[in-house]
Amino acid sequence: MKTLKTTALFLAMAVLSILTVKAQNAQTKPINTVITNYLSLKDALVSGDGTVAEAKAKTLLASIGEVPKTGLSADEAALLPKLEFDSRHISEVNKIDHQREHFASLSNNLYTLVKKLKVNNSVLYRQYCTMTKRYFLSDSDKGKDPYMGMANCSKVTETLPAAKK
Repeated sequence: MKTLKTTALFLAMAVLSILTVKAQNAQTKPINTVITNYLSLKDALVSGDGTVAEAKAKTLLASIGEVPKTGLSADEAALLPKLEFDSRHISEVNKIDHQREHFASLSNNLYTLVKKLKVNNSVLYRQYCTMTKRYFLSDSDKGKDPYMGMANCSKVTETLPAAKK
């Protein structure tokens, strides 16, 4: 009888593990598309081009809408409307200062989501702009600052390793 209970418990744990992996895999591609679009927006802000940033934010907004909520915890799912809010605001104006204000919030919320999900395909660096006291994500440890459009005025505060495949 004890062996039967142990076997049943093992099978239940195995099924739960498989379901968790499948739910996480369902998030991998959409989240990585969001990351790619975020990095494109960051690059537009680095260049100081509000019109390009506006267009990149529209693409980012659409990709956030493609992230399935199934498989996300309540905390993770609650970040999606926040990401949409800031992306929408950036996409509705071409004033670079206003875009950069929303980019700070967007960056913090995306960082939280990526850190929790651990599905990013590549290494990401959380950087801190020492001049504006704001964070952003970059795919380079020597990334240019989207708040000031300058190199060498930010520092890496954390490295988010690529997810194991």
